Amino acid sequence: MLKEIIKRASLGFMIGVFIGETILIFESLLAGNGNFYPISAYLSAHTNTEMAAVIIQYFLFGIIGITFASSTVIFELDNWSLLAQTVLHFVITSVVMYISGFLCGWFPHTTRSTILWFVIFITIYVIMWISFTIYYRKETESINESLKKQA
Repeated sequence: MLKEIIKRASLGFMIGVFIGETILIFESLLAGNGNFYPISAYLSAHTNTEMAAVIIQYFLFGIIGITFASSTVIFELDNWSLLAQTVLHFVITSVVMYISGFLCGWFPHTTRSTILWFVIFITIYVIMWISFTIYYRKETESINESLKKQA
């Protein structure tokens, strides 16, 4: 399992950076003034240089990717209930996302913003969880159908 976690983490880092940087490009395009905004004003103000801020954010994107990619092994723990797997996965991913967002200044550091952030994260998490559950149930039904036809 450790080998699988390392494999997923390696790929996850690259995917996390790719997604993060792609989001920055789209956000900059939406600004509509032709400028690229690689970091938040908060992160820029709390680092010595803009380059330091970019590097910090780059690695946080990678850590987010590592977290989401490698934490999926939780769902392969056959001796755990789906509820326990989901709760652990949710806690790990939400904590890493929140800390990364907090450090990068992706949202204001207020109680209201934190609550709103968690509401949005929970909503997206539930939608993704339901989507994956439906997908894997259909896959299971398809496999079971194939097995019945072979028998």
